[in-house]
Amino acid sequence: MTLVGRHIGRYRILEELGSGGMSVVYKGLDTALDREVAVKVLHPHLAGKDESRKRLAREARAVAKLHHPNILEVFDFSPAEAHDAFIVTEYIRGRTLKTYLDEGALEPPELAAMIIHELAAALAHAHESGVIHRDLKPDNVMVREDGVLKLMDFGIARLLDIEERMTVTGTLVGSPAHMSPEIIEGLEAGPEADVFSLGIMFYALLTGRLPFSAPNTTATLKRILDGAYEDPRRRVPSLSDELAEICALCLQRDPRRRYADAGQLRDALADYLTGLGFPRVGEELVSFFADPPSYKKLARQRIVAALLERGERLLAEKRTPRALAHLNQVLALDADNARALALLKNVQRAQRLRTWRRRGLRLGTAAVVAGVLGTVGWKVHALREPAAPVPTPPSATAPTPQPIARVTPPPTRATPPAPPVTTVVRTAMERPPAPHPAPPESTEEPRSAARKGTAPVRTMPVSILVRPYGFVRVDDAPASAQPLAQHNVQTTPGRHSVTITCDYCEDTTETIDVSAEGDNVFRLRALLKPSQLSFDYQPADALVQVGDTRRTAHDSLAQPFEIRSPRGPASFQHRVEVEISRPGFRAEKRVVLLEPGKPTTLRGTLHPE
Repeated sequence: MTLVGRHIGRYRILEELGSGGMSVVYKGLDTALDREVAVKVLHPHLAGKDESRKRLAREARAVAKLHHPNILEVFDFSPAEAHDAFIVTEYIRGRTLKTYLDEGALEPPELAAMIIHELAAALAHAHESGVIHRDLKPDNVMVREDGVLKLMDFGIARLLDIEERMTVTGTLVGSPAHMSPEIIEGLEAGPEADVFSLGIMFYALLTGRLPFSAPNTTATLKRILDGAYEDPRRRVPSLSDELAEICALCLQRDPRRRYADAGQLRDALADYLTGLGFPRVGEELVSFFADPPSYKKLARQRIVAALLERGERLLAEKRTPRALAHLNQVLALDADNARALALLKNVQRAQRLRTWRRRGLRLGTAAVVAGVLGTVGWKVHALREPAAPVPTPPSATAPTPQPIARVTPPPTRATPPAPPVTTVVRTAMERPPAPHPAPPESTEEPRSAARKGTAPVRTMPVSILVRPYGFVRVDDAPASAQPLAQHNVQTTPGRHSVTITCDYCEDTTETIDVSAEGDNVFRLRALLKPSQLSFDYQPADALVQVGDTRRTAHDSLAQPFEIRSPRGPASFQHRVEVEISRPGFRAEKRVVLLEPGKPTTLRGTLHPE
């Protein structure tokens, strides 16, 4: 039975927006505040259970404490004595992420990474507050008209236990294709369960299909528990190895092998996207959703340029395998890219030269060995053959030749001259190449240079990723020319100090340990300067709460709140949640973005209840 035209509490139901296995969603009007809202009403078979109502109230209170730009705000929920069980949230004008997914995979793949980054950032905020979503899927993500993502339906899936999710018809209530193995098995779900579901969404955005799809629910659940799925790189040639590995880590069967929470996933994607020149993901997505075709074209060009620059640098550093991976990704995005084709041609030419050198070396070695063996054989044969008679030259005093009987007989075969043969073999095998004489100073100069300590020192390529970005200075070297999110430097193996500076952050120094082997990638975090926040509110004795600190609005003018953020935020802004309240007035909650190092005064007036 529809509720359109009726009132639920102070909310007038205007139209039905959609329905699911547990609830019906309506567009409503808050008659007290005169604003549009969304009203999610539970189905009667759930609303009639006391335990379901208690869970609804518990989850609504928990989610109402979450204030994040990418999380749907919860305004109200039904009291225990109400006939209907409902939750009231902000009303979003836009489309679900599923409608975009129905149009096919996102290309280039970095767009999928951006979307998952934003959702992971929202979930990280929830996980820090102890809230688990448990029902992540594209249907529960709204894309607002201005391109901002909104994550919905926190905690709704917890209204039912796993045993209750099977209806009498055998259909699973919920989203079986997006469930984590531990939820399927009826175990307690932690942040890792949300990470798994994000991995499924990531895979679907990359490939246009689910990793664990099957003809029916039972088969789907079995595939999830088996953990078997197709490598996404087989369907998406332009997918980088790094993004494929991030997705694979999310989809690990064992929760302990996944990212521990959404914050770690967010950071991994942020590092990857920053390295390609996309440090402000939210702004990029706003541009994408405003004009997808144009943005895709420009994004592809930016990615190709970044990969080419990285590939050339890796080739110069003799790290050919990684360079080839980047060049292959370039050609997957732009098959006719002349610069990438030229670089590949140079690599192939160098590989052919190395192959011919190796073949020439093998042929030369074989010729030397054959020559040595021939020389040895000849000398052995010469030693074993009888000596030829030596004629005596004619002379004036002895005109006749010497008798043959006086010639010395050759050695017999019973006593072969073994020692001389051994000596000949050793000398032939160890014969050094013919020396090339050089002036005395050419040999003495390197020795003296080594003694003076001027021999060249080996350096290693090092990548320093700074969140969000900044200048870096390694040891006592000059600071970098620009404040970047990724700095590529050369330095010697061992310990080095790195100082991070920027206009909005305090100077911080960290120690890195550069290895002589393998990749040296270090993720460092900037520390924002604190900001001063005060409130010019009426009434002046209204109580302001920022975090765990409270004072009146009047007192905050003389003693502002000092706002600090953890190291390495996503952008150069302090994000702070505030609440202003006073008995007899409607409380006001706000999310404020502050510029580091600058004072800010919020002004406003509380309205009587």
